[in-house]
Amino acid sequence: MKRRLAAGLVVACLALTSTAMAAEFTFVALGDMPYGPREQDYPAFKALIAEINRRAPVFTIHLGDTKSGVDPCSDQELLAQRDLMNSFASALIYTPGDNEWTDCHRLLAGAYDPLDRLAFIRTHYFPTDQSLGGQPMRLDRQSDVMTGFEPYVENTRFNWGGVWFVTAHVVGSNNNYDAIEGSEATGEFLARDEADRVWLADSFDKATAADAEAMVVAIHADMFGSGFDPEEETFDPYSGFKGFAETLIRKAKVFRKRVILLFGDSHVFRMFHPFPRSAGNVTAVEVYGAEHMHAVAVTIRLDPSLMFTFAPLLNPDLPEPPQPTTHVIGDLLHFPTLPLPLD
Repeated sequence: MKRRLAAGLVVACLALTSTAMAAEFTFVALGDMPYGPREQDYPAFKALIAEINRRAPVFTIHLGDTKSGVDPCSDQELLAQRDLMNSFASALIYTPGDNEWTDCHRLLAGAYDPLDRLAFIRTHYFPTDQSLGGQPMRLDRQSDVMTGFEPYVENTRFNWGGVWFVTAHVVGSNNNYDAIEGSEATGEFLARDEADRVWLADSFDKATAADAEAMVVAIHADMFGSGFDPEEETFDPYSGFKGFAETLIRKAKVFRKRVILLFGDSHVFRMFHPFPRSAGNVTAVEVYGAEHMHAVAVTIRLDPSLMFTFAPLLNPDLPEPPQPTTHVIGDLLHFPTLPLPLD
């Protein structure tokens, strides 16, 4: 496989970093934390941040749910979580979860208007095309590169070492399909779902044209619970994930190389192949959540062959989780077995 020797040979519009051609690099993924009162959970989360900073990954991806669904959705709380993200020493790439806005209508969360909270997050977490963190990186944003999708500042992508990273705003609570149980799909959902699908498809097309080494897609939601049939590899018509998942399957099949789907939401560190028949090159990896408050270190080796290593990055202030496991995925796209749980 031909390696790209200069940024201009990839895609001129895609954000690149000065170390983009490293033969091996490590980033960190985490999500669904911290939950609970500041005096109780902030110290443990800060200990995890300190450990991540000590390990010095090239960047960290936060997969959303910066607080629990019953913690307040106040400006103060949301800004405090943003400030914690900025305490990561390297770049911090964030994609929102449902607890930050979708579920803010709950009385315990303050009975906020979810759309108001979403607007607040877009304004204060995504004011420019720079990521969060102590060493921000420039990101391509859907709002900047796609006419008609200007609101979607949170949908981003970048290239590191020939591996394309894409975030899409797909959240738990059925992706806000039914903000109130029994309701029809919301206008917000329909517009954002279209934006997510178009963004994902375009990112795959550009990665394919650039001969990318692999794709990493980062979302918040666990799409594989209620509404997903693992035997048929299909989604219920009323699933808020149906359109996005079908786009992922269709484009991954054309891409034909390794696709990693990173997500959170269910708080279980696990790895499995959700579409072994329809898109066997997709590996789903869920990160730890608030119950264990650990992270996952992902090392990508490009030479002499592509290899992903997923290893627990343990919080030094907390007990080890059950059966912490390191898993390695090579570049052979053949999966004879179904789910490989790591919980």
